[in-house]
Amino acid sequence: MSERVQGYSFMVENQLDAAARSRKPWLTPVQQVEHLKSKGVRFEKISEEDARTYLERNNNFFRIRSYRTNFEKVAEGARAGQYVNLDFKMLIDLSIIDMLLRNELLPMTLDIEHFAKVNLLREIERHGEDGYAIVEDFLAEADWVNSEGRTCNRTKDEIARGQSSAYTSGLLEKHPEHDYPVWIFMELVSFGTFLRFMKFCADRFGDKRLRDDYYVLQNVKALRNACAHNNCVLNNMIGCPARYNAQPAVTQGLESIGISLSQRRSKMKNEVFQQIATVLYAHQRWVSEGVRRNRGDSLRKFSNRMLKNWEFYKDNGQVVSGFFFILRMISGWYPDGNPVAQDDRASRGTKEKAVEEMGNCGAAGE
Repeated sequence: MSERVQGYSFMVENQLDAAARSRKPWLTPVQQVEHLKSKGVRFEKISEEDARTYLERNNNFFRIRSYRTNFEKVAEGARAGQYVNLDFKMLIDLSIIDMLLRNELLPMTLDIEHFAKVNLLREIERHGEDGYAIVEDFLAEADWVNSEGRTCNRTKDEIARGQSSAYTSGLLEKHPEHDYPVWIFMELVSFGTFLRFMKFCADRFGDKRLRDDYYVLQNVKALRNACAHNNCVLNNMIGCPARYNAQPAVTQGLESIGISLSQRRSKMKNEVFQQIATVLYAHQRWVSEGVRRNRGDSLRKFSNRMLKNWEFYKDNGQVVSGFFFILRMISGWYPDGNPVAQDDRASRGTKEKAVEEMGNCGAAGE
């Protein structure tokens, strides 16, 4: 065996050994609780027995522990590396709040997609475009020639996959040669392809506002995909640096509802908060009044649930600041204009007091 082959074999063996060492063992619920205890997680607000039952029946260990990243660790001393002021009940509470938030955000992104399509159709009509020609030109731009000299088109391939769908096959049967009018085309493509078409239209029309809307919707799409795949959203309120700057329209929208400059700068540096802010901003800006009012009612119920155990986190400035930021956006963009029922006034007073206290606690976490 040559030295080169021997060296390669040695490298592969080292990589396999490293991979084996990095694999995590499968822990039973009993072992999971012990592991969490070794990391400084307390079981004072919930018993260890109830925690084990919860892990067996309600949630998986990987997801529930992912929220631990919102808590700081002891830097030195006997407890170095362990989490500060973290109880298992807090992980449960955060996971529930996260689930409820995803349940709010996903339908909002669908609302935004619908009204973005309505708005684009209106712009196409305003520019006097032929509804068939503009789709034909867009599809032609997607043509490319492979190494065998065959013309390929990923957009047409994407649409063709809908032939087996009960929801789009009927539309495709009526347009076998890809001669779609734009209002049919929009029903056949993914949100990502729709956004590419939107960018194509913005460039075609020389429309800066439409181009800016395209970049806003990129953030909407990212959060929609995360919610649709049931990814955790609030498990990284401290890190997760944003890859791009927030769109000026979003930061201006935050300013208009009284979000401070320090909070805007802080939260827009976090990709998750930037995307949440973008969805809330885009929704209140684009959807109809009736849809906005309906979502607002649901968002206010979510706000009440988020506040339920806020005192759990009063010593964690980052979590409180994150909650406060979300609550300020909801109250600013979805104000409650409905009369307050007598039975609700006490709870509303409690909520307002909690928000005020939360704002004071969260200032340090900006």
